[in-house]
Amino acid sequence: TKMSYLVDMLIWMLATFGLATIIVNSTIMAPFRDRVGKISPFLGKLVNCILCTGFWSAVFWSSLYWNPFTQYSPFGVLDVLFAGCVGCASTWLIYLKVYPLMQGH
Repeated sequence: TKMSYLVDMLIWMLATFGLATIIVNSTIMAPFRDRVGKISPFLGKLVNCILCTGFWSAVFWSSLYWNPFTQYSPFGVLDVLFAGCVGCASTWLIYLKVYPLMQGH
């Protein structure tokens, strides 16, 4: 049903946001971010960027768990890339509202 699809989509968006936020902002992942930055400055920038990590988080979830766009297109790779773009955008929008709260503002 449409309502269950919307609930699945909301869960997927929150999972995408959650994974990206854990990687980019959590204290526990700071050593990982530092190590990646020392190995590759380019990848270090990626794991410190909420947009970049949101994209790859969405690609991860849509590849391994659930892709919200497979019912609309027969092209698997394009579906995953589109999911990455939507996940990136939804992560950014949620982040704009949540990050100030995380900082105590």
